[in-house]
Amino acid sequence: MKPLKRIFSLVPDCHVPTGYYRLLWKRHIYDGIRPLVDKLLLPENLDFSWALLGDATALRDQEKHRATTSDQLWEQIQTAHESGGLDAVISYCYSHDLELELVKRVIKIGVPWVNFYCDSTHMFEKVEALARVVSLNWFPESAAVERYRALGVPSLHAAYALNPDFLPDLVSRSPQIPVAFIGLPTSNRITQLGWLRMFGCGVAVRGHGWVGDTANPFYNPTPKSQRAMRALFSRGLGEKILRRFFWRFVRSQARGPLDDARFFEFVSQCRVVLGLNQGKDEQGRFSSYLKFRDVEFPGYGCCYLTEHNSDLEAAFEVGKEVLSYRSMWEAAEQIKRVNREPNLAVRIGMAARRRVLATHTWETRLRQISERL
Repeated sequence: MKPLKRIFSLVPDCHVPTGYYRLLWKRHIYDGIRPLVDKLLLPENLDFSWALLGDATALRDQEKHRATTSDQLWEQIQTAHESGGLDAVISYCYSHDLELELVKRVIKIGVPWVNFYCDSTHMFEKVEALARVVSLNWFPESAAVERYRALGVPSLHAAYALNPDFLPDLVSRSPQIPVAFIGLPTSNRITQLGWLRMFGCGVAVRGHGWVGDTANPFYNPTPKSQRAMRALFSRGLGEKILRRFFWRFVRSQARGPLDDARFFEFVSQCRVVLGLNQGKDEQGRFSSYLKFRDVEFPGYGCCYLTEHNSDLEAAFEVGKEVLSYRSMWEAAEQIKRVNREPNLAVRIGMAARRRVLATHTWETRLRQISERL
């Protein structure tokens, strides 16, 4: 097994000049890898603003920008390899971010290319072309195993890798908040939080988009008359009406986003942190799969409660390191149980933190990647 000591890393949220996700991936990918290798090289002076469009139709007009960016990346990777050698390129990219020929050229000079992707069950089309050419595909969703297997490509099914330096101990030993959720107000989250409220579990909510003049998760640029006609003949009309009914109750529990200092203080005061980890699949149906938060919050030592799925079972011992639910009624019962048994929250949080620090860090993932390569 060849150790990975010189790595070139490219993360798609380097497209974003500022904001939460740029900070998140910098902390947990770039800063997570850096202390474990002799040299971590990052792309320099690249303009990825064109890739932010994300829409396949719009991206057809971006061949020139993609080619320019890929040429610049090739020069940087080739120079790094010639000057000291590279053991791997580790990226988190969509297919449209790069010319696939770039990946082939890098592999041809003896540098394996590993691509991480965490939406393989919901947006596989955005990575499929890239998945066919890289040396190793790393993904966290068990439901995607068959997709990569069908392509006949090398793969690593493993959860996210976190940086322990950004996982302070937040085990809540004197909680003031029974249950909390931190995140954006997507439609299904509003419904789920609304049902918890109906079942007697009000949730303290924090995050962007819940409060203020611009808080409107129902915004739609289509004229009201057209939306009304579509709604009358569409499936899920009852769900939409219920969601709007729930919104005012859920919003009353919500406050704005948290900066770093307030985030850590808030989390340390929560007995239970709730995970709402559904996403829409290719047919537009909501389904549960492992999200970054499903490893992050257990890493802090939170008593974490999230929707049950096979990914969660693969990453943790459910019931001892994290709690799960299959319906919002069951979620409410779990919350009430933990509040009746406060020591349970501490035990689960401490066990979860031990598991993350032992299993879901870059030290472990780099070893697994090296073994697969």
